[in-house]
Amino acid sequence: MTGCPASSRRRGFGLFFFFRLHRLLLLFLVLLGTLANKLNVPQVLLPFGREPGRVPFLLEAQRGCYTWHSTHHDAVTVEPLYENGTLCSQKAVLIAESTQPIRLSSIILAREIVTDHELRCDVKVDVINSIEIVSRARELYVDDSPLELMVRALDAEGNTFSSLAGMMFEWSIAQDNESAREELSSKIRILKYSEAEYAPPIYIAEMEKEEKQGDVILVSGIRTGAAVVKVRIHEPFYKKVAAALIRLLVLENIFLIPSHDIYLLVGTYIKYQVAKMVQGRVTEVKFPLEHYILELQDHRVALNGSHSEKVAILDDKTAMVTASQLGQTNLVFVHKNVHMRSVSGLPNCTIYVVEPGFLGFTVQPGNRWSLEVGQVYVITVDVFDKSSTKVYISDNLRITHDFPKEYFEEQLTTVNGSYHIVKALKDGVVVINASLTSIIYQNKDIQPIKFLIKHQQEVKIYFPIMLTPKFLAFPHHPMGMLYRYKVQVEGGSGNFTWTSSNETVVIVTTKGVVTAGQVRGNSTVLARDVQNPFRYGEIKIHVLKLNKMELLPFHADVEIGQIIEIPIAMYHINKETKEAMAFTDCSHLSLDLNMDKQGVFTLLKEGIQRPGPMHCSSTHIAAKSLGHTLVTVSVNECDKYLESSATFAAYEPLKALNPVEVALVTWQSVKEMVFEGGPRPWILEPSRFFLELNAEKTEKIGIAQVWLPSKRKQNQYIYRIQCLDLGEQVLTFRIGNHPGVLNPSPAVEVLQVRFICAHPASLSVTPVYKVPAGAQPCPLPQHNKWLIPVSRLRDTVLELAVFDQHRRKFDNFSSLMLEWKSSNETLAHFEDYKSVEMVAKDDGSGQTRLHGHQILKVHQIKGTVLIGVNFVGYSEKKSPKEISNLPRSVDVELLLVDDVTVVPENATIYNHPDVKETFSLVEGSGYFLVNSSEQGVVTITYMEAESSVELVPLHPGFFTLEVYDLCLAFLGPATAHLRVSDIQELELDLIDKVEIDKTVLVTVRVLGSSKRPFQNKYFRNMELKLQLASAIVTLTPMEQQDEYSENYILRATTIGQTTLVAIAKDKMGRKYTSTPRHIEVFPPFRLLPEKMTLIPMNMMQDEVQIEVVQLRAVRILAAATRLITATKMPVYVMGVTSTQTPFSFSNANPGLTFHWSMSKRDVLDLVPRHSEVFLQLPVEHNFAMVVHTKAAGRTSIKVTVHCMNISSGQFEGNLLELSDEVQILVFEKLQLFYPECQPEQILMPINSQLKLHTNREGAAFLSSRVLKCFPNSSVIEEDGEGLLKAGSIAGTAVLEVTSIEPFGVNQTTITGVQVAPVTYLRVSSQPKLYTAQGRTLSAFPLGMSLTFTVQFYNSIGEKFHTHNTQLYLALNRDDLLLIGPGNKNYTYMAQAVNRGLTLVGLWDRRHPGMADYIPVAVEHAIEPDTKFTFVGDIICFSTHLVSQHGEPGIWMISANNILQTDIVTGVGVARSPGTAMIFHDIPGVVKTYREVVVNASSRLMLSYDLKTYLTNTLNSTVFKLFITTGRNGVNLKGFCTSNQALAITKVLLPATLMLCHVQFSNTLLDIPASKVFQVHSDFSMEKGVYVCIIKVRPQSEELLQALSVADTSVYGWATLVSERSKNGMQRILIPFIPAFYTNQSELVLSHKQDIGEIRVLGVDRVLRKLEVISSSPVLVVAGHSHSPLTPGLAIYSVRVVNFTSFQQMASPVFINISCVLTSQSEAVVVRAMKDKLGADHCEDSTILKRFTGSYQILLLTLFAVLASTASIFLAYNAFLNKIQTVPVVYVPTLGTPQPAFFNSTSSPPHFMSLQPPLAQSRLQHWLWSIRH
Repeated sequence: MTGCPASSRRRGFGLFFFFRLHRLLLLFLVLLGTLANKLNVPQVLLPFGREPGRVPFLLEAQRGCYTWHSTHHDAVTVEPLYENGTLCSQKAVLIAESTQPIRLSSIILAREIVTDHELRCDVKVDVINSIEIVSRARELYVDDSPLELMVRALDAEGNTFSSLAGMMFEWSIAQDNESAREELSSKIRILKYSEAEYAPPIYIAEMEKEEKQGDVILVSGIRTGAAVVKVRIHEPFYKKVAAALIRLLVLENIFLIPSHDIYLLVGTYIKYQVAKMVQGRVTEVKFPLEHYILELQDHRVALNGSHSEKVAILDDKTAMVTASQLGQTNLVFVHKNVHMRSVSGLPNCTIYVVEPGFLGFTVQPGNRWSLEVGQVYVITVDVFDKSSTKVYISDNLRITHDFPKEYFEEQLTTVNGSYHIVKALKDGVVVINASLTSIIYQNKDIQPIKFLIKHQQEVKIYFPIMLTPKFLAFPHHPMGMLYRYKVQVEGGSGNFTWTSSNETVVIVTTKGVVTAGQVRGNSTVLARDVQNPFRYGEIKIHVLKLNKMELLPFHADVEIGQIIEIPIAMYHINKETKEAMAFTDCSHLSLDLNMDKQGVFTLLKEGIQRPGPMHCSSTHIAAKSLGHTLVTVSVNECDKYLESSATFAAYEPLKALNPVEVALVTWQSVKEMVFEGGPRPWILEPSRFFLELNAEKTEKIGIAQVWLPSKRKQNQYIYRIQCLDLGEQVLTFRIGNHPGVLNPSPAVEVLQVRFICAHPASLSVTPVYKVPAGAQPCPLPQHNKWLIPVSRLRDTVLELAVFDQHRRKFDNFSSLMLEWKSSNETLAHFEDYKSVEMVAKDDGSGQTRLHGHQILKVHQIKGTVLIGVNFVGYSEKKSPKEISNLPRSVDVELLLVDDVTVVPENATIYNHPDVKETFSLVEGSGYFLVNSSEQGVVTITYMEAESSVELVPLHPGFFTLEVYDLCLAFLGPATAHLRVSDIQELELDLIDKVEIDKTVLVTVRVLGSSKRPFQNKYFRNMELKLQLASAIVTLTPMEQQDEYSENYILRATTIGQTTLVAIAKDKMGRKYTSTPRHIEVFPPFRLLPEKMTLIPMNMMQDEVQIEVVQLRAVRILAAATRLITATKMPVYVMGVTSTQTPFSFSNANPGLTFHWSMSKRDVLDLVPRHSEVFLQLPVEHNFAMVVHTKAAGRTSIKVTVHCMNISSGQFEGNLLELSDEVQILVFEKLQLFYPECQPEQILMPINSQLKLHTNREGAAFLSSRVLKCFPNSSVIEEDGEGLLKAGSIAGTAVLEVTSIEPFGVNQTTITGVQVAPVTYLRVSSQPKLYTAQGRTLSAFPLGMSLTFTVQFYNSIGEKFHTHNTQLYLALNRDDLLLIGPGNKNYTYMAQAVNRGLTLVGLWDRRHPGMADYIPVAVEHAIEPDTKFTFVGDIICFSTHLVSQHGEPGIWMISANNILQTDIVTGVGVARSPGTAMIFHDIPGVVKTYREVVVNASSRLMLSYDLKTYLTNTLNSTVFKLFITTGRNGVNLKGFCTSNQALAITKVLLPATLMLCHVQFSNTLLDIPASKVFQVHSDFSMEKGVYVCIIKVRPQSEELLQALSVADTSVYGWATLVSERSKNGMQRILIPFIPAFYTNQSELVLSHKQDIGEIRVLGVDRVLRKLEVISSSPVLVVAGHSHSPLTPGLAIYSVRVVNFTSFQQMASPVFINISCVLTSQSEAVVVRAMKDKLGADHCEDSTILKRFTGSYQILLLTLFAVLASTASIFLAYNAFLNKIQTVPVVYVPTLGTPQPAFFNSTSSPPHFMSLQPPLAQSRLQHWLWSIRH
């Protein structure tokens, strides 16, 4: 609920912002409409007309939808036009409707239907005053395009009419007064638009269909001359308007060729041609001309010229002009008709005669001197004058040229040498030349040019521009990435400009990179050469929709480890031609690749999509394992899903397993060749699979393929090759599949090996050595020693190898016959001297060779024996001839020896550089390999000559010295278990209390790691000595010393106390001191005094020194750093010194937080303390953790300690955090090969005892004995009865236990016993705590009983089976936890009695450093918080604790009268003040509690919904008064489950605690509220408060009448049942709205009395909301009036509209009275009185008049009634004063009935009389007074 106001504010702001934005947008639209919406014209002038087809005008708005309106529709009407079938109109047609020939006007209003923006256009209708013809030209050509003529009409003021569309005109051709009398139609004619190729306006076309003429016509020229066109208005009304005339000239469209000015050289000529344009075609006109002549006019001679001669001469017959001297003249057309000579527009030109200036070259096409090989060009030589004006080159000019033939092929050259068509042949840069030489006159005279004019031009020729590829196609995907493709260019100059014909589809950069893909379409990209843009290369680019995709066939099988590229082609299919266009690049499309078999191939992420020459995309898969898979590639683009599939296979590499390269066999022997891998049969076409092995010389060998059903691999291929003849050849193995449709390019693998068949040349016999992995082989074969050692204890396998003449070992020599012999069968012999076992042996490369194995049987006697092997011959009968030269035998001498041993086998070495330990190697072959299991611990020196090993220690550690015999049969190394250690502890053992003059034994031992003692020979390196604080005792060394200690005799000489310590130094000079031993020398024992008296309350006081320090650093205390798997070890945080234990900082305020981490989580787990009971401690309590080792490996543990408040100064230097890290090595525990039969081993501490028990005690006779001890017998002792006693020396022993059964069977078991010092201890807690799913506990529940168990471990994490340690227990505080020894050894029982954190520390008294610390946090496990609990509160208790099976516990309460509790659901009601304990018990696991203090309620808080109020209307809404006790605002604590809510309402009934009361606030109102309201208490689970529910009771008519005008409220209050006093009682005032009252149920009306009244009593606010409505229209209810005599009385008059209809109505008519405030609804039946009833009524009224006429009788009757009433009232009032104290309202009797004949079932009240008499009014006033 806390988020509701913010969210509502956000919603409010959003709505406000929305409305503001809406208004801004609306304003913007209005402004936009104001600025943008316009009409096409602001004013319109239309002509008046009386004929049908009146002139329309189109009025148009630019945008929007409009409604149109004309202010003077009699003058102008407007008709909207709707387009496309919509109701939106932007255009309207204006039509002049005026019938009077006067000027009228109207305003056209156009209103936009959305914005209400209004546009205006002023329209006027007037009479045409004059007309005129408008034309764009006054000249037209014969048989040329027609000329359009248009009528323009003007009013009297000269204004132009807006439109004449639709008006009829009469067009005609008139007589031209200026020209000769000719036929009118001889020059021009009037055309219809239908006769010409032009589109007329729509109305003109319609008029032409009806043979009418409009305001626009066409005229066409027929022959040259002048013509007049005349037009007048057709309508008779305008017959007085003068016709309009226009005079047109018709000319021929004639022109000169050439028509521009010409520049000639003197002596050159030009021949003109005359042409004319007829109907769009050029036609040459022959000379002489029909209507024209040519003349040279205006000769202007240049300076120094002859004025008597002309500049040029014209030949009239040929129109040739020849230049005669420098100057200029004009060539003009002259019309032969005198009347037409004034016509302008006839063609003419100017001829200039100039001197030559220079030459110039032009080349076409392109006009650039950058040409292309293979193209044809036109090269023109131009002559220019000195003003750079081009001169016309006539045929009599002579220009010489030079175009190198190597580069150009001249295809055409003109005579004058100015025009050349050439073809470029070769690329390169070349220079062309031209020279103007002479002019040839008409008389054939050659006139050389005075000054020779030359010119040259450099030309660059390039290869054609070729763009690669020819076209590009990309798939269209509008939301995807753009495709970019670099177009390759060949040829050209290398500098190009790139353009795209459709840049919407394709964009190209200056580097030729095209970008496309988002817009579908086509484009052409041009690469134009910058040097010549005419030269270009082009490429078509398409962006099309993707329709099809397929995987192109390619390599489908590949070797494992190789990559297959899957080419993907995608196409666009033309719907019409069905042709497929392949896309160039589709690599941006997102491809989904699926495989039906996982693991065979994997998708390669690098370069996953790449186009190629035949495909537009690709994906790469890498072969990972043998097999095949169906690869499906799919694309989903623009709701188009496409897919394609193909099968791919992966095969293993083809290898020659045996032989690898060369196979060597003897004659008739067989070599089994094994090939592995290669392609497998193609899964879709397995019949195409093949494999073959081919030989060079098939006659010398025999090849047979071996089909072994039990071969290990399916992809192995075995062939048996038998040697048939001696020699060498190459064998070729091929494997693969033949090409097919589904695999067109399958893989085929080829492999070659050599096969050699030869005779043996030499033999070799050696013992078989089983060399350890990684060790060097026996050096004897390399040394070629004659004497070879072998074991005398075990049989030796001798191995025979055969070699050829090149010392190559044979793969098989089984065809040879051999004999074995021994020189001394007493020492060794062969059981079968002729047979030999052929054993395949791998030489390391994978190739196996057969060796002959023979077993030499030995008799365990030392000595030497000579072994020989003789070669007899081949086993086959037909042996080769060369066998006589082969070797016959080989001999070897063997030495029989024992196995090697290391002496000594166990030792602890002191880590000092001066220490050198020598270990002897006894027996063996003499060739050894010495290794250490750990590197860097010692330096090992193998002294081969002395057969010993020398060790020098380097670092502390444990290792095993392993000695391998390289030349004896391998059964495992000879080992020695050694340890290098620093000084860890000095131990003094003595009796510390000595009687004077007596002696005791002092033993000094130096302990290393794992508490192992050092030999005393190292004490001199340690500089060990004993030091006394005083000389009250003496020390004397003993002569007899044991191996591991120094012994002294201590003699007490003087009474007193002293201290003895042992001091030693390590190799670094660090001093070690033993724990000081206090020695007390006492006199002989006796008691003094014999009696002691103490006074009461005597006390002793201890003193302790407190040191406050800052933490400088932290360190992780790990007792061992090398642990076996599946063990546990505690680690905790310490300070720098040993005194800074967790007691120093674990409970600081502000606290520290501890954060642990590991480098490798798979080696060990680091769990908080108490995790075994499923507690999750917060980080503030995690100063100690437990290491759970899991797997072998090395990891580091790191702790970071954070200071929560730096200002507290807890860390030195005001640091924020401290950290430390330690390395842990986890290794596998030594086990046998069969884990199911692992032997048990007993682990005991030093100086401990263990009683053995078996399952056969009492049933059989048991005995036990120690078989062997190491290093000596003092390790363990056994008393013969099963009691083991460990000594002071660490070591191992073997224990044998024998059971002699009475039935004659003896059972024996052997187990190991290890004695070792205790390295660390660990505390664990019980019992386990279980919580509901998803819930955790961070502390122990309050009241819980805990058990702490201490376990002890050695240096590698093995748990001891017995203990002898004296423990010390310490707590940081003793008020939270009650702790003491348990019922078993090394257990402690604790009771959680208070909330908080207790630090428990346990350590060894003799070795305080061996300790463990655990945090014990205690908190409430029962919720909710019961603080500030008051009487009336309801508490729903809950807890996360459950049993092991997830079942809840049992609830209990100590004081049910204080806190009434449902023990099933755990919900309680606080009924009285006091203290109670709520318990939750899970049997056998935990029992926790919480104290509940119930406070007395000071006062009750009352409230109600301010929108509600009380009323006395029956069945009105129940009113709720909310009550809370205490100060919490609610009386419900905790979250209640459905069962708890049910228990509250059905079992606990908290509403019984509360009593509710109501009372009217107006004390003058003598009505008890209990008569009106029914009140009872309840409890609301939704709101968590008590509720007083107030309901309305049924009330009498008198009560309703009295309350209807009561001005009062209601007091409400409540009290607790347990608190009877009203101290602090709070009352709340509740609004009360009384119900209105009327006792009329029927109203009778008649003909004479058709008006009645309905009277209603009520307070003002009820009467204001009163509604009185008739159910039928025959009755009318008038407004109400208030009675001046009776307050609160409203009178409503009811009148009958039509009494006859009212009387004939079948259904009753009601007057409905209702009020929304009181939710009341009353109905009064209104009926018509019949005539008979009317007569009776008249008679009754007559009698009444007679009765009232006698006023004497009336007065007497009145006084009698008043007297009787007064006496009755006085007596009754006195009686009531005695028996009742509640106010009573007296209702007076009825007055006179109203004339409307009111009928009721009960007596009507007094206020129903229309005019009560004065006496009655007074009586009424008196009767309504209230007495108390």
